[in-house]
Amino acid sequence: MTKKILVLSVTLALLLSANLRAQVTIGALTAPTAGALLDLNRGATGGLLLSNVALPNLSVIPANTFVNISTEQDTNKELVGMIVYNTDATTGVGIYVWDGYDWIKPCAPPIPGPITFSGATICGGATFTAKIDSVKGATSYVWTLPAGLTGTSNDTIITITGAVDTYSAGSITVRAVSSCGGGTRRESTKDVTIVAIPNIPSNPSSNSGSSGSNITFSATPPANCTIDWYDALSGGNKIASGSPYSPTLTSTQTYFAESRNLTTGCVSATRLPVTGTVVIAGCDPLPAIPLISSANVDFASGSDVTTTSGLVFSPPIKIIGKGDKKTLASTSNSLIDYRDHTNATNTNLYGSWFTWCMVATYADVLCPSPWHVPSLDEFQTYYNAETNVGVTVKYGMHGWLLGGCAYGGSVDNTGPTGYYWSSTEDSSDSGYYALVNSSLFSPSSYTYRYFGFSLRCVR
Repeated sequence: MTKKILVLSVTLALLLSANLRAQVTIGALTAPTAGALLDLNRGATGGLLLSNVALPNLSVIPANTFVNISTEQDTNKELVGMIVYNTDATTGVGIYVWDGYDWIKPCAPPIPGPITFSGATICGGATFTAKIDSVKGATSYVWTLPAGLTGTSNDTIITITGAVDTYSAGSITVRAVSSCGGGTRRESTKDVTIVAIPNIPSNPSSNSGSSGSNITFSATPPANCTIDWYDALSGGNKIASGSPYSPTLTSTQTYFAESRNLTTGCVSATRLPVTGTVVIAGCDPLPAIPLISSANVDFASGSDVTTTSGLVFSPPIKIIGKGDKKTLASTSNSLIDYRDHTNATNTNLYGSWFTWCMVATYADVLCPSPWHVPSLDEFQTYYNAETNVGVTVKYGMHGWLLGGCAYGGSVDNTGPTGYYWSSTEDSSDSGYYALVNSSLFSPSSYTYRYFGFSLRCVR
């Protein structure tokens, strides 16, 4: 009998011990509420007394404050959910919960949703964005970035730049903040890789030919890259891919070679200029510098003008960013191109002065499609159409301005007369132009090619 009682007592003790390890009631002898590991019975007086801890930094677990924590810890996933009462008045007295990264108040905003990136592979020097949806109750957002990345935040979006490297998942975080404090951080879930951009192409090469011939442009791309050709040093339009590139040209043209990596799609930081030369009979080679391209050719002040003939004239053409006031030759076609007026105001109004050879050689650049340099026949067609309706073409009409001319080191007639080159040559040393003053428009004058006249394009 005694043995049976002993066995039964041991069995009950074991069952009670197992139950106490699973669920505990404090304040009464009743069983704990189902689902609760610790039940502070509502019928008892008193409450739960939390550990009083000073938290001078809400982003770390302080050293020597908790059992077996001897050094400060920035991250601790084992203690997620630990609750304390913060006594530090600077960081904010009250109840705080450790979420693995930070001490947060129970009233803090919820954790943001997933972070999305504008791209998983980024080209060096470029920016990318990280984004979350807005969080209810949040007044701001705090982003953290790993070493090597910098960013500018606009609350739910941050624009990031960084060094070439792979930044692992979890290294970018964001937390929502309200007047109650900061909430739990959201970690990124994907790697972000910033790859190196390719070098600029090398070995520029081109040939020369007559108008209407194929001019070959070539450059050598870096390994695993191809060449894309553009019509401007930056921005502009892509006109072809691969090297060599052999377009048909009617005038000298500069194209710009850009390296593009075939695997990553990243492109070189700058482009390589390559100039193909069209040789105009009777014109000596023009200087390579200043470089004439769509990047530094622009319209002067004014607007496009549609005329009775149906032809549309542009404002005068100017070269921008050069400030060149060189002496144009007076007796030769050698080393002649253009010059600006003696002051920026006149250049912005009348455009630059060009020699006929400059206009003929760089026609496609100075007057890019759909524009072109007007011919003698187009000047005559325009003049005849206006005359037929009883209009006398003169200064001010249809944007004709009195820009004067330059030659032999001198400038002349700015104000009284305007001179505008056509694309038509008269002889091996002359070209046709239109003259305008306060009383008339002459569409068929001609003179030496080395004079510096204004230029308007037509379409």
